[in-house]
Amino acid sequence: MSRLARRITESSPKNYGMFAKALACGGDRDLIHLELGQPVHDTPTHIKEAVVAALRAGHVHYSDLRGNAELRTALADKLRTQNNIPTTPEQILITNGLTQASFAALFATINPGDEVILLEPFYPQHIGKIELAGGVVVRAPLDRAAGYALNPTLIEPHITPRTRAIIVVNPCNPTGRVYSHAELSALSMLAIRHDLLVISDEVYEHIIFDDAQHISIASLPGMAGRTITLSAFTKAYAMDGWRLGYACAPADLIAGMMTVTANEVTHVNTFIQYGGLAAVTGDEGPLRSMLAEDRRRRDRVRGAQPVPRRNMRPAPGGHIRVPRHFRHRADRPGPCRCPA
Repeated sequence: MSRLARRITESSPKNYGMFAKALACGGDRDLIHLELGQPVHDTPTHIKEAVVAALRAGHVHYSDLRGNAELRTALADKLRTQNNIPTTPEQILITNGLTQASFAALFATINPGDEVILLEPFYPQHIGKIELAGGVVVRAPLDRAAGYALNPTLIEPHITPRTRAIIVVNPCNPTGRVYSHAELSALSMLAIRHDLLVISDEVYEHIIFDDAQHISIASLPGMAGRTITLSAFTKAYAMDGWRLGYACAPADLIAGMMTVTANEVTHVNTFIQYGGLAAVTGDEGPLRSMLAEDRRRRDRVRGAQPVPRRNMRPAPGGHIRVPRHFRHRADRPGPCRCPA
């Protein structure tokens, strides 16, 4: 194994092997997958049909390294009108899912020895990318009793002269928290005061309930020039297998990220980008229907807890329900976990 590959520690495994580990817990119990953020829905028909039409029209060759111009224009319009992020198509990079967007963002901005803060509990798959880039992961634990709210007084002690960036996932995976304007404003002031980048993973932006409002931190004063916003079609449009995402950042950072992606994969599959275009510009009815079904399922979880109610942490507006703690016994039904 190369020195570069060995940079990834065992702290950041992909959790796709959890089902096998659960089987090893013992017994012949029926197991339900809860470890993957995989949509239960099928991709809406009009999105599939757009890709079929693109294939029939001959969109099968090399294309713009940055991504389809129409798609980047549509995403820039979406980010300006829905997310209040001041941006242009030149500040958009189409990627192979949010995973590649995160990879490119970190490789374009992190030098060996730079520190990147993760807010704990965190989405573990960002760890490996930081480590591959030569960065150092710094964990900033948030307060469970406060619902894992963004609290600068818990984050600032972890900032050093080597700190380069903070990664925030909003809505948060794994806590389900949808961060408020006040929380994000406090984080933005911290980033400005210490001259830090913020890498904002917003893939769950559409899957929120209970009148919660998703706010992009790049929309706040002073943040557009120091934020890399990452998203994808994975969750909202049930396109996890399509591997289609995007990044929005200042033009100089996008140029650096494109250097990474162009050398890694050249560009995203040409014809599937027409599916992304159909998702952004087409009928929102299927999106609303899928969200309504997600809400019904979320409410069923509220009414029939998989673990005792006292152990469940409500997700304020988000879709994820977080057990505070649990124990597993092989002779009884219950969750089997694999620590991140």
